[in-house]
Amino acid sequence: MIRPFALALLLIVPAALPALAQTAAPAADAALLPFPAAAAARQISVTVDRGLTRTASLPTEALRQARRDMLAGLTIADADLAALADRRDGRAAQDYVRRLVRSGTGSASDIAYYGSIAVASGRVWTLPDAVRAMLTLDPATEPRDRVAAHIAMLYPHAWAGNTLALDTLIALNGKGRLFGPMSEKTRARIVETGRRAGDGRVALQMAMAALRDPADPVAARIWLTEAQGANHLGVRTTAAALLARLDAGTPPAGLVTQ
Repeated sequence: MIRPFALALLLIVPAALPALAQTAAPAADAALLPFPAAAAARQISVTVDRGLTRTASLPTEALRQARRDMLAGLTIADADLAALADRRDGRAAQDYVRRLVRSGTGSASDIAYYGSIAVASGRVWTLPDAVRAMLTLDPATEPRDRVAAHIAMLYPHAWAGNTLALDTLIALNGKGRLFGPMSEKTRARIVETGRRAGDGRVALQMAMAALRDPADPVAARIWLTEAQGANHLGVRTTAAALLARLDAGTPPAGLVTQ
């Protein structure tokens, strides 16, 4: 269900910024803001966990042969690919995610989890698929060990400057959300990172977060005012339009959290 505030944002941006309509945002970014950061900033990679690197360390000859075949470019069975990914083989995790996405049979939980393993090993190309899946996960039912894997992968990427990882942290932190309430330490670091960038995207997203879980229009106004001073035309224009809506009394009336 689209929140009224999110719907308002999607309606405001195309009307205010027709020139931006010619630049399509990647699907994962579009779920967070209607305009993405620069491609290079979304592709910053960090090796958080190299995972499995030695074929000899696998417990069975069948798995060792499967890994040799995979590295040779041969197609291996889904079960073998998943088994290698479960042992934190980043290449296998990346291939498995691509196979799940391509077939349309993979659950969001599996795509997010194996995507996190792949990205943690330095394969940042899988991040958009992992993020797209994470944004759909139910905080009440998602296994905590999988959530921990997402956190362990996303935070180092966000602090290294990967804007998609940073956007995702903001989207998934909060009461009733996948990562739970944001700590003051995390909030301070996110804000510092955003202010260094100067484009106002973080301030705008913090305003969006302030208008949910539950709505806090006072905090939203502070963030939107900051976003108005950004060097990004889309952020400035959107912030001004949303401030006008706040002045008119909409949103946050009628906001829901699901």
